[in-house]
Amino acid sequence: MAKDRFLAQGVTHTKRQRGAHGQKDQKNQKNQRSQKSRMRSHGSDGSESDGVGDISDLEHQYEDASDAVSSADEFLETPAEKRLRLAKDYIGRVQASTQMTGGIDAEQIDRDLIAERLTLDANERSGRWSRQIARNFAYTIDEPQITRVLRFGHALPPTCVALTPDARFVYSGGKDGALVKWDRVEGTKLHVFRGLKKKRPDHNVGHCDEILAVAVSSDGRFVASGGRDRRIHVWSVPEDRHLGVFHQHKDAVTGLAFRRNTNHLYSCSLDRMVKLWNIDELGYMDTLFGHQDGAVAIDALQREQAVTVGCRDKTVRLWKIADDAQLVFRAGAATDQHRITKALGFAPEIQSELNPRVVSSLNVHETTLRTLAGADAEFSEDCVDCVTMIDEETFVSGGDSGALCLWSVQKKKPVFIHHLSHGVVSTGSNDAPPRACWISAVAAVPFTDLFFSASSDGCIRMWQMRAGKTPGFDLVNVIAVNGFVNALSVRELVPEDPMSNTRDVVVAAAVGQEPRLGRWEKVSARNVVKVFTLRAVSPTAGQ
Repeated sequence: MAKDRFLAQGVTHTKRQRGAHGQKDQKNQKNQRSQKSRMRSHGSDGSESDGVGDISDLEHQYEDASDAVSSADEFLETPAEKRLRLAKDYIGRVQASTQMTGGIDAEQIDRDLIAERLTLDANERSGRWSRQIARNFAYTIDEPQITRVLRFGHALPPTCVALTPDARFVYSGGKDGALVKWDRVEGTKLHVFRGLKKKRPDHNVGHCDEILAVAVSSDGRFVASGGRDRRIHVWSVPEDRHLGVFHQHKDAVTGLAFRRNTNHLYSCSLDRMVKLWNIDELGYMDTLFGHQDGAVAIDALQREQAVTVGCRDKTVRLWKIADDAQLVFRAGAATDQHRITKALGFAPEIQSELNPRVVSSLNVHETTLRTLAGADAEFSEDCVDCVTMIDEETFVSGGDSGALCLWSVQKKKPVFIHHLSHGVVSTGSNDAPPRACWISAVAAVPFTDLFFSASSDGCIRMWQMRAGKTPGFDLVNVIAVNGFVNALSVRELVPEDPMSNTRDVVVAAAVGQEPRLGRWEKVSARNVVKVFTLRAVSPTAGQ
């Protein structure tokens, strides 16, 4: 008992000693704070520093003092103070990026710009689209003025295209196995990574077959390409050199997408697998399984997730990589007489402020639907070919039935379907019914209400998401393009004027004589890459 009492007293005495030491630590911290305040008002040696010594002595003296203060601040900083400091640093960076010179009431303008930027960043982090920009492009487009044609790059039809984040360079891949780097502004060919033969000793530094997919990282440093040779090649954008190659896929690589603000690459293939890669380390990360047929398209945004479409398994899958889970959405939209009649009943009225080309397209679409409804025609979706993400919870897919389907993570079926979005084409036989123009490519401006779709009907269509609780989208504009549009890439340009509320949009299209994954049809067109620079105009100015 005495020994236990002695141990208890020892423990109590130790706690008291700790309390005393804690009081001493608090006193030392107060002394350090007072010393720091004296160091700010005096020199590092405690004496007045006004007018004493030369300039080099003063610089050295205050440099040492600032280093001591910063190290002491980091050591004594509480979590709340750290959050406040990081918030101030973030606002300072935003203010520097939105700095405006020569303006009237610059302080108020800066506050407005910073508030707008903070609101935009918060909306993007929420994962839902918020910016409405589609109405800025609802004017009559003059194709020769906005189009730059990139010729003499591919001997065979181009199959994929990708713009760098600043839209300065364009990368395109084709069936000839060549990856071409273009200057968008000058319209010149900068570099060609030519296709190689399998028997060459250096066959690992280039593709040996058709290139089917290309993607550029969000920091603009890397470009990745994949093709029928089952390989993924990684190239350096600034240096135009080969960095590495991945061999893990067992069939043709059909889709590539970089996760935003990271160098993580997602790939899909006809081997029904989705793979993850770390480009910084040129290493393999993970493999995802689930598709019952080859995955032909993939897209990703900011979160650690990706969306893919399986060709003939008629599913759209959202892969939640962090949770090791997937959401399966059943596609296969059918366009029959009942659905055509229902679509006609809910068709929006043609507005008078739309340009004549859009009005004509809407009239033709309505006439086609009425004709098919009377003929009891039916179009079934047997294959889903493309997909793009509007935001983290909304995406659009297209297939061979010509229907554009809008999906939400809240439902397993499409929340909206636009039937026969690119019309129909005659089969050349009086007995055979017309065939729908299948959707060959879709692309969106992330976190906005604008996205694009393309087919072989001779045009690229621009769509506007409907605001409010009723999901859907409507036609905004049409860009004339002759040939098979096998791929689309869209980027927003940063405005030169920081006060501008509008941003121009650059659209790159891979146009060829044949479809991307086959040669079952051929049209009279040139194998080129077309780049459209769409100028943003306010709705009042565009009328």
